[in-house]
This record gives sequence, structure tokens and C-alpha cells, in this order.
Amino acid sequence: MIIFASRVLKIYLRDKTAVFFSLLSSFIIIGLYILFLGETYSSSFEQIGNIHQLMDQWVMAGLLATTSVSTSVATLSVMVDDQYQKRQKDFYCTPIKKTALAGGYFMASLIISFFLSLITLFFAQIYILINKGSWFSFSVYMQIIVILLLTVLMNSSMMFFISSFFKSNHAFSTATSIIGTLIGFLTGIYIPIGTLPEIIQWVIKIFPTSHGAVLLRQTMMNSTMNQSFQQLPQTAVVEFQNILGITYQFENITLTPICHYFYLIIFTIIFFIEAVYIHSRQRQ
Repeated sequence: MIIFASRVLKIYLRDKTAVFFSLLSSFIIIGLYILFLGETYSSSFEQIGNIHQLMDQWVMAGLLATTSVSTSVATLSVMVDDQYQKRQKDFYCTPIKKTALAGGYFMASLIISFFLSLITLFFAQIYILINKGSWFSFSVYMQIIVILLLTVLMNSSMMFFISSFFKSNHAFSTATSIIGTLIGFLTGIYIPIGTLPEIIQWVIKIFPTSHGAVLLRQTMMNSTMNQSFQQLPQTAVVEFQNILGITYQFENITLTPICHYFYLIIFTIIFFIEAVYIHSRQRQ
């Protein structure tokens, strides 16, 4: 499995264009925020201190949650291409098990996604510092890395499951274009969740990746929020968190961080098991 994963990694990294385009959605989000969205978001909460720093952290948290979606898609395109070119039939003739092949694809996707997510975290911190923000503490970094790892696991499992249904590069490319467009909306980056109709809010709240975004936002924004809301009532804090998707409420129940962790873990297991099952049932 490890040897097969290294094959996928070499194929992916050999194509520098693929690496660039797998991060393109992240660049687009940053560009939109700098040019258009940043000032619009900040002007809506002018009464809050350090609002520019808060919004920088909010957007970067959402960006970190979505990076592993686009990067895992790019890595798993190798699997779709193997299916399209009938290479998997050759692999099935070898002693290696189908589950080991599937595990190799998943492992490669996980490694690439986590590595590029760490690179994104580095540039996110640099961006925050340039805009007069501050360094995250060591403990916050450790929390971010744990959440990133869990989010990458879930996103890789989800995309592994979705990509298992595609047999041609053209269909997969079309699907990934749609996913790349929607992911910013489904994690509340382009439009704050609280400003959307209730039915759309429900769709976003059940989308697993958005729970990774919630955990990252709570972790990255906690210190700045404590400073910014010292002189404001608790109702202002709750309203701010609900509008920006920093917390999730279902009716009158507010989800705790442990709920988001369990949600990510459960869907990671579900998507991975389903994907491995699909691969194990494929005919030689």
C-alpha cells in the first residue's frame, strides 16, 4: 500500500500545473477577500473593536477548511485516470489486494492534502501579520494542526468516496469544477451563514467540511474575540457568532466543540468504509 501511495505521489508532484491548480481555489478566495469581501464584511460590524483582524482570522479559518478539498480532488484524479486508462486491471493481476490499492490512493490524498494545508496555514499567518494581526500562541497552533488533520481526513474520505463513482476524466473534471465553485458557499466564506435563508443554513450545517471550519474559527478567533467583546453585551457575541458561523445552533441548542469533532469523525469513517467497499466490489 505504501509503495502504491508513493507512485501516486510521484505522478501528482510531477505535474507542477496540477499542484498549482489544486491551490487555485484558495488563491481565488484570498483575492476576492482582499479586493471585495474584506471591507464589506468589516463595515457590517464597525462597532466591534479589532474587526479587521477578526475578519482576517475568520476568512483564513474557512480557507484552511476548504484547501484539503481541492488538493485531495487533484490527487485522486490519478485514481480516476487509472480507471479510465484501464491500468487498474493490470494492478488487479498482481498479488496486491483491492483494499490495499484503495488505501494507497487514500494515503496519497491524505499526505498531499495535509502538507498543502500546512503550507496554507503558514501563508495565512503571514497574511494576518501583514495586516497588523498577531502570532498565534503555540497551544493554538497545536489545536489548529489537530483540527486540520481531522478535517483533512474527513475531506479526503469524502472526495475518495465521491471520486469512486467516476470512470472518465472529463466527467470528473466537470464535477470537480462544480465542487470548487460550491465549497466556498458551503463553508460560509463567500456569504456569512447567518444572512442566508434558513433552509440554506441547514444545508451548510449538515455539510461535514463546514464543521471543520467552525472548529478552526473558534480556535483562531477566540483570543481576539475575548478582547473585542469586553465592553459589549453577551447577546452581541451570540449574534456575531451565529451570523458568521462561528457557532452552530439547531433550534435552541448550540453545538459544543466536541459535537463538531464527533461529526467529523463519524463522517470520516462512513465515507472511507463506503469508498473501500465500492473499490472492493469492482470487477477485474
